Amino acid sequence: MLSCYHDSMIKKMVYLDEGLDQIVKRLARKDHTSETEVIRRAIEAYGRAEAARVAADTRRVMDYVKAHPEGWADEPSEFFHG
Repeated sequence: MLSCYHDSMIKKMVYLDEGLDQIVKRLARKDHTSETEVIRRAIEAYGRAEAARVAADTRRVMDYVKAHPEGWADEPSEFFHG
């Protein structure tokens, strides 16, 4: 999580539908923080989840390659959740 913000922060305008707006407001109240911080945390969590997915895909491919030194027996895209 970002612990401090720098002068290099970039302002973005985000449009949310009413349901998402209510979720952001509720989470901000619950955590005693700003709505902007809730959105930042959500983006960071999404980034961590995406990195974990890529790491898991890479691990599966590497395990397959080690187990099958002769090469791909299947279509490589089957290993990725794209």
